[in-house]
Order: sequence, then C-alpha cells, then structure tokens
Amino acid sequence: MKNSAQPVFFFSTVILIAMLTTGCPVGVSYPLGDPGTETIDQNLLGVWVAVVDTADLLKIEVGKKDDYTYQVEVLEEGENYMLDGSSFDSWVTALDGKTFLYSKPTDDDEDSYYVYNYQFEGKKLVIQDVGLLVGGVDAVTSTEAFREEVSASLKLPDCLSARFEYVKQ
Repeated sequence: MKNSAQPVFFFSTVILIAMLTTGCPVGVSYPLGDPGTETIDQNLLGVWVAVVDTADLLKIEVGKKDDYTYQVEVLEEGENYMLDGSSFDSWVTALDGKTFLYSKPTDDDEDSYYVYNYQFEGKKLVIQDVGLLVGGVDAVTSTEAFREEVSASLKLPDCLSARFEYVKQ
C-alpha cells in the first residue's frame, strides 16, 4: 500500500525550499514603520544600478517625494522581477540596529507593503530580502506584530537573503 502523504510532503518541501531560496519579497498588509514619521535617508537618493545582472531590480531611481517619503521607480527590471508595478511610495525605518526600506505600489490598487533591508558598504548600496521565518505572513496582523516578526526572524541565520549590491550612477 502506498503512503498518499508522501507525494504531498515532497511537493510541500520543494515549494518551501523554493520560497526560501528565491529572492522575491513578500507583500504584507501592514507597513514595517509608521509612514510619514521618519525622515528620509539622503544617502538613498539617486539612480542605483545593480553590480550584477541577476538582480531583481537592475536599475532604480530613488527620489524625494517629501521629507518623509521617497518616490521609487524601477527603471530596469531583472529576469526574476515578480511585481506588477514599477512605481512605489517608500519609507525607511530602523529595527534592531538594522535599516529597512518599505514600499507600497503607487500605480495600482494593491494594498501591500514590500520590505528590504538596506545598508551602505563604502559607496555601495546593499539590499536584501527579509524573510519572515518565525510566524510567517500569518503572524503579521498589525505594524507592531510585523516588527515583532521581523525582530524574531533577524535572530535566525537565513532571515536576510538575496543580497545585491548597487552603485550610484
């Protein structure tokens, strides 16, 4: 007699591994910070070009919409770019000593936020996807819960992934 759970387990495992190893941000219904309260990081302003051609975002322009909000335009998409929109309102926030850029599409009706960890290494901008590894997307029921989930996930080794470097054009 065959175990019918075996193919389901195998398929689920393959999907989980694919999700953990691909660099696609997960949209959530809540922002990681409080939009309009944290001033922008002037260092982010400009046109950024990926160092390698395998990045999801090959070329982006980060402009200032106001003192608290960025206008981010994806000028050139990579092969694995998964989002429909290319224009975003974005904000920054800090959590557990790390900096994050969270964005919401401006050119469609989508009500999701996408989050990247960012840091500067010399003149390079480094961005990474943020994995929700403890409770997952289901644990994100508010901004506070989202921050708690990211904080808990940051304690795990694979929370930050899909590292890509950018240089200012």
